[in-house]
Amino acid sequence: MSSISLVTGAPGSGKSTICKRMAKQYPKCFLISVDDLRGMMVSGLATPDQGWTQECFDQFQWARLSVIKMAEIYAKRGINVIIDDVCVPFMFADHYERLFENPVCNRILLMPNRETLTSRIKKRDGPWDKILVEYTSKIYEYLEPMPKDGWIVLDNSEWTVEKTAETVCRHLGIDFSS
Repeated sequence: MSSISLVTGAPGSGKSTICKRMAKQYPKCFLISVDDLRGMMVSGLATPDQGWTQECFDQFQWARLSVIKMAEIYAKRGINVIIDDVCVPFMFADHYERLFENPVCNRILLMPNRETLTSRIKKRDGPWDKILVEYTSKIYEYLEPMPKDGWIVLDNSEWTVEKTAETVCRHLGIDFSS
């Protein structure tokens, strides 16, 4: 079975960029974006800007259950898998308990400091960014005390994309080439 790597962090931490960069290091890699999967909901998508309703919690969990199944299918066929997912809501790690039982699973948490994260979000022009700037403190309130055993936790506040990707790859034992 090939590896499955979950790369998570707050919005603006660099997850998607790093996942794409990591994927290039494998001869075969399946990159799954939970945001993209959630976006496939044609109607009735529950989003955090509408409040953290039970429906919103459920939809995040369903997407993650689907992602786990997809990751297992591809990894069993010799393809390395990278999962790109945001670390919300607060119980996001619980949604991945089944995946974490798999010995080929790697957990990476990108965790720049609050100031850097806020600055990065303010520079973007996404539809959620104004809400995300306000939500950053809430995310760190549960991320900072979260148990981190089994996680590769990286403060990439001062790092370039290349330095972050290289560091993640080094932790995973992947040869990194620019």
